Amino acid sequence: MIQRDEENILTKTKDLSMYDTGDIDNKLPINTQEQLEELENDLSNNKHYRCQMIKRLSSVGGKSIKIMAKRIMAILFIPEILCEFSYSGRSNKKRPFEKLLVNKIIFDSVLTIKKFANADNAANEIEQVIKYFLIQTPFKIKDRAGK
Repeated sequence: MIQRDEENILTKTKDLSMYDTGDIDNKLPINTQEQLEELENDLSNNKHYRCQMIKRLSSVGGKSIKIMAKRIMAILFIPEILCEFSYSGRSNKKRPFEKLLVNKIIFDSVLTIKKFANADNAANEIEQVIKYFLIQTPFKIKDRAGK
């Protein structure tokens, strides 16, 4: 089943090779909650936009799943937005990142790359990278402010 989903993603992104992803680049990184809500709406209501987003994010590349997932997170968000999230949202103060459609887009973008899609525990590795990225965000902001 996962293999079939991955093949569908690959087919969709190849079919979209003629479309420009410039619109997506103009909306990134996400700076406000309003922009995040707008992105979530676009992803849920527009399959074409969703496929364009996957195509754009899969183009960042990387030698490993970890590197690629980190690059995608850095392209998508400024650190201040990510401070409001934890992966599961168990803390009273934080929202669950895993419930966002953009989370699924990150997974799909990484798994579009054939060598990563065929990796044994690719989905788990992507999840771990996102969790670590979210945990480290407040420290990145603090380090940046201290410089």
